[in-house]
Amino acid sequence: MDEGSILFYVIAIILLVACSAFFSATETAFSCVSRIRLKNYVNMGRKRAKKALKVSENFDTALSAILIGNNIVNIAAASLGTVFFTGLLGDAGVGISTIVMTVFVLIFGEVVPKSLAKQHPESVAMFSAGIMLFLMKLFLPLVWVLQGIVKQFSKKLGGKTQPTVTEEELKYIIEEIEDEGVLNEHESELVQSAIDFDDITVDEILTPRVDVAAVEEHQDAESVKETFFATGFTRLPVYEKNIDNIIGVINEKDFMRAYISNPQVELRSLLQNVTYVPPKKRISVLMKELQHNRLHIAVVTDPFGGTIGIITLEDIIEELVGEIWDESDKVTEDLEQLSNDVYRVNGDYNVYDLFETLEIDDSHYEGSSQSVSGWALDVFEHIPEPNETFDFENLHVVVENVQDQRITSFLIRVSPVEPVEE
Repeated sequence: MDEGSILFYVIAIILLVACSAFFSATETAFSCVSRIRLKNYVNMGRKRAKKALKVSENFDTALSAILIGNNIVNIAAASLGTVFFTGLLGDAGVGISTIVMTVFVLIFGEVVPKSLAKQHPESVAMFSAGIMLFLMKLFLPLVWVLQGIVKQFSKKLGGKTQPTVTEEELKYIIEEIEDEGVLNEHESELVQSAIDFDDITVDEILTPRVDVAAVEEHQDAESVKETFFATGFTRLPVYEKNIDNIIGVINEKDFMRAYISNPQVELRSLLQNVTYVPPKKRISVLMKELQHNRLHIAVVTDPFGGTIGIITLEDIIEELVGEIWDESDKVTEDLEQLSNDVYRVNGDYNVYDLFETLEIDDSHYEGSSQSVSGWALDVFEHIPEPNETFDFENLHVVVENVQDQRITSFLIRVSPVEPVEE
């Protein structure tokens, strides 16, 4: 083999391995690239980012083209290597070619380019995007064949397309970027609240019937004024005969303006509309309805038309941004830590929020109630007396106060979890 042939084979093998490195780096880059970041680059006017985004959005086609190209250049490199080494060393060159080409392709055609592409996925993706768009068109007939074969196998295996990121995975991502300092704690909580928002139903956050401050339609104006002053509320539901028949809402400003002009004002002349909703309605849907109808209060009713409670626009917004306090609100602690392992809990506190705060696994919770008091009633199956107890996981729950057949507070002791022996 003369010097010219040797030089030809060496250059050809190097070029083929370089092509293998290109395909390997491109595959890794588009597997790791952030599509959100590419969209941001597109908005910034970067032309290569637009091409990279187009490849990323057609990743299945791009992957097929990459695999076709990579296999072609690897097989060509191995074939030329065999011809080159057998020409130099005879029959012994076959084994040497296998060893040398495997190591050469593995290091420079796979490991090194993939490692670099993983560290800089956006840069590699934008660099290779133009070539990939050309190859995707060039290999299109072969790509169609490969994708058709894959679809047939997917049908037989019953495979279903999985979402890129599930809701739970998204929460973990938010926690990770909070740990990395991209989001602060408040921003992280706000994003996670927004994710959970669509899953919350009306019955989870309503004000129960027994806590609803309302007035009767024929009630004298003086007592209505006292109710406004006593509760500090800016709106009060108005019922006819009993609270199961709420007919509207009165606004404090409208009432006081009318009261000053006429102390004998009739409430029915000041009524504003009210909407009625079932307890399992999602608050995300209800919020849009309240905004569209310019309402602030909805009445939650049972299947028989009775009033379960009320829900306000403020209640819904608080699920996103946290508790909103004004001058008339009484600051109360739903969960108060008395010592390292003892807590006082309000009976109306959400049982799932309790489990989350105390880091308790709720997978074994089989109750249907949303509040801690409802949970206790499910367990006791009667109205308990103070100091009655029950246990759940590593919680020891003690009934602290009961008023008017209603459990108002509990004391909960959290025992340390014993490690499980392997």
